[in-house]
Amino acid sequence: MANLVFSGEKNTEPYLSVSERALTPEELNEMEAIAQTSGKLLRECGAQQFYMKDANGLDGVPFSLIKINEENDLAIHCVFERARVEGYPLHIQLITDQDAQTH
Repeated sequence: MANLVFSGEKNTEPYLSVSERALTPEELNEMEAIAQTSGKLLRECGAQQFYMKDANGLDGVPFSLIKINEENDLAIHCVFERARVEGYPLHIQLITDQDAQTH
């Protein structure tokens, strides 16, 4: 069993990171396809608050963040179900609330 140790003054929180998936041929022809697919998924799953980001720094892919907490439980369950079927890469990040909003 791995032990995780966090040090420092920053209070980190768990966020679910939903990366973009490839656009379908139909989406390429739609104006709304300009918006991120990950943000659209979170809206359709009922997320009340989330953050859309230009790129994750690792591979330059846009993504969205939603805080993992009780208020987002139903939306996150929906995201997990649909991401598996629709091909959205998911990651867990431990970051501060400020970093989620600004970076």
